Amino acid sequence: MNLQSQITELFQHHFGTPQVTAHAPGRINLIGDHTDYNQGFVLPAAIDLGITMAVSKNGLRTCQLIAVDLNDSIYISLDEPLKPVKKSWANYIIGVMYGLQAKGVALEGFNAVVGGNIPVGSGLSSSAALECSTTYALAKLFSCELNKDEVIRIAREAEHNFAGVKCGVMDQFASVMGKEGHAIQLDCRSLNYQYLPLSLGKAGLVLINTKVSHSLGDSQYNQRRMECEQGVAIIQQAYPEVTFLRDVSLDMLEAVDLPSVIGQRCRYVVEENLRVEKAAELLQAGQVKALGKLMYQSHEGLSKLYQVSCEELDHLVSQASQLESVWGSRMMGGGFGGCTINLIDQEHMEDTLSKLRDSYMGAFGIEPEIYPVKTADGAGVLK
Repeated sequence: MNLQSQITELFQHHFGTPQVTAHAPGRINLIGDHTDYNQGFVLPAAIDLGITMAVSKNGLRTCQLIAVDLNDSIYISLDEPLKPVKKSWANYIIGVMYGLQAKGVALEGFNAVVGGNIPVGSGLSSSAALECSTTYALAKLFSCELNKDEVIRIAREAEHNFAGVKCGVMDQFASVMGKEGHAIQLDCRSLNYQYLPLSLGKAGLVLINTKVSHSLGDSQYNQRRMECEQGVAIIQQAYPEVTFLRDVSLDMLEAVDLPSVIGQRCRYVVEENLRVEKAAELLQAGQVKALGKLMYQSHEGLSKLYQVSCEELDHLVSQASQLESVWGSRMMGGGFGGCTINLIDQEHMEDTLSKLRDSYMGAFGIEPEIYPVKTADGAGVLK
């Protein structure tokens, strides 16, 4: 049974037939992590794992939200101001409700059932998929016409203001704008983008989930953002035209005396932006193996300079680098756990994954989850 059928069936069990069902995909990012909030470049793609929401009006002044995967539910009153709650999953939905209210949408009571097949905490952006599926479902339910830019903005602001994570724009953008068979090269400053054919030839994309999620995640994410801003403030003294690390060249970095840690953070971001631009050229030229080398370089920077990796992620990438059948591997997402993304020769796929699984289990006593992924279209209301 596919995801849409599962959610529809569960909704019918609780509430009857849904009026609207919407779906939003998760995303991978081939290269370019932590560059988005520095107004740099990223190279994401929407994938065939996502989150689906079914909704109907209930004629009340309360909203009942059921999260299938978490076996949890919550009631939200519309007679009180919308504000964050203790159940963190619900804040992504309430944040979207708040954003729609701010646009003048008169919310009414509704029932919602939401669920997905994105492993939570894996770096595939289940939060953005939840926000985007919620935005599409509720906008349709309450007859609010939104363009894609507005969906992205409402979803992103929900994450900022209700989940407390000051994310860049990449996750929501990729979830809404995804196109099957393509990656998206996105300029996070101008929001100019181009679709690039993701023709992998003999290779397949596979995510390996460490199944660990170190609690450093969110706090360190905001810390890295602050460290980048501190670097910009120092660089501006010599180069007033600089407003974000996006504006900084390697030559500028060499010319400015930055504190050690701040310098490392800045160097990673500047080098990663260059790697994204190079990766886009390689995809255009169909040079997938060369893209793999950039992925390894990206991981090295994330681990050593930006320091957002962890022992488990480093182990998987190190083992992958010793196998000829793995063309590229890197941690993906915010870090401190989650997935590696791997470019693996299809001919040796089974043996390669078996070796990586055994090595990881031997080192950590955890069996990693393995997800082959394909690209998919972006979010929207389902027929």
